Amino acid sequence: MSFILLTVATLLTSFISGVLSMAGGMILMGVFSFILSIPAAMVLHGLAQTVSNGSRVWLYRHHLRWGVLVPYSLGSFVILGLFIVMSFVSNQGLVFLLIGSFPFLALMIPKSINLDIEHKPVAFLSGLVVTTAQMLAGASGPVLDIFYIKSNLTRHEILGTKAITQTLGHLIKLGYYAFFLTMSIELPAWIYPAVIFAAILGNWMGKHVIEKINDVAFKRVGRYAILTVGIVYIGKGLIELGVVVN
Repeated sequence: MSFILLTVATLLTSFISGVLSMAGGMILMGVFSFILSIPAAMVLHGLAQTVSNGSRVWLYRHHLRWGVLVPYSLGSFVILGLFIVMSFVSNQGLVFLLIGSFPFLALMIPKSINLDIEHKPVAFLSGLVVTTAQMLAGASGPVLDIFYIKSNLTRHEILGTKAITQTLGHLIKLGYYAFFLTMSIELPAWIYPAVIFAAILGNWMGKHVIEKINDVAFKRVGRYAILTVGIVYIGKGLIELGVVVN
């Protein structure tokens, strides 16, 4: 039953990401972390989000800003190298606390700071920060959003460009945490194609909704949704870390 829940959660959160370009991966990582060990959650989440974001790359392939990818990738691989050296594995309390905190940390960035992803040094910084968030918490959408606030990209360009950088990050996370997981014991073989199909279907459904909303509503609804989820996850993280008595 729990593995069916993982598939349904993948479908629903891929639909959410397909509409809002945020919140879906954050919610999904929370669901996976409730049910699985952290390495298993990281691997399955990495697979689901690689497919989910990868399908959005294809759907919005005519709106991609390729100039972002090279500096972003350099930052991502620097972080991967550091994690390989440290052999660090996160824990459930830290995952929930970080995921929940990211949306609020994003709001604390002064508006005077121009973190526009279209500037190459900012794209490199984004690769460093976002990949660190992915490796520690599994999800990094609210952190990545910081680098799009000041950009002039349309909702279609945001969906496509975020998707290609997120695909890279999730591939890095998946490969790294796979070394800490005995997959044959914890995850049945059928869950992988099920999650892949659910991720693609959810994005296809979201594509039909995104055409019915404007850029302003697209950004506003996503912001409120992700803050609400953040509050829930902060509470869960504090409980897991023993800060709050359950």
